[in-house]
Amino acid sequence: MIRATLSLLSLLLCFSAFAQEVDTVYFNQKDKKVTKNDASVFRYDVTTTIEKNSSIHKYLKDGTLLERVNLEKKKKEGDYYALDLNDSIRITGTYKKNVKVDKWTSEDLRNGHTFIDLYDMDGVLISKESILSPDIRIYEMDDLDTHPSYKTGEDGWNKHLMQNLKYPVEARRSGAQGEVKLRLTILSSGKVAKVEVQNSEFNMYLAREALRVAQIPENWNPGIKEGKAVNSYMDLRIVFKLG
Repeated sequence: MIRATLSLLSLLLCFSAFAQEVDTVYFNQKDKKVTKNDASVFRYDVTTTIEKNSSIHKYLKDGTLLERVNLEKKKKEGDYYALDLNDSIRITGTYKKNVKVDKWTSEDLRNGHTFIDLYDMDGVLISKESILSPDIRIYEMDDLDTHPSYKTGEDGWNKHLMQNLKYPVEARRSGAQGEVKLRLTILSSGKVAKVEVQNSEFNMYLAREALRVAQIPENWNPGIKEGKAVNSYMDLRIVFKLG
């Protein structure tokens, strides 16, 4: 009897050590904490914690899921979901030790666009794809009052190239050099939707690196027409030269 009691006590202690804790916190639109019954409740966060791991779910007052993220030892891990109400963007993807890996999808629910980013296991962006709404209008640069531009200007763009552009080993070995002409499709939001090579002839390795570097920046200053930001093309070139 004593042995059975000790076994039961050990089981209860073990269960207690791994007990699940659930905490719900309520917020108003200004992100200030309020009580559950407060009339200004806008959203609520439910945090489930087991030891050093936790799962956070953020909901609107009506139960609409705004964000779902898992934390392992305070680092983002596993499937991720977010709904940006302001921009009507739905994001899904996967984290591995706090970095983005594999396929990440951003759906522009307002305009009907879908953006797909692919990352390697180190969190390095490998490729970007986009599926644009079929009725989207894209302006040529000559039709614009103000051309799109890099967010920190020409100096910022040159700095970006210096920090990120890598001469492909295969191109260096073969002595390949020259310029890669690119056409960017930049949305009114400043997001790059597509990057295409415009050269009639080009070195595959140089083109691949030019595409990669041009796709890294998230936001540009969009083209302006009649005082409004619009979708437009932007042409630029990246020069590869062996020293």
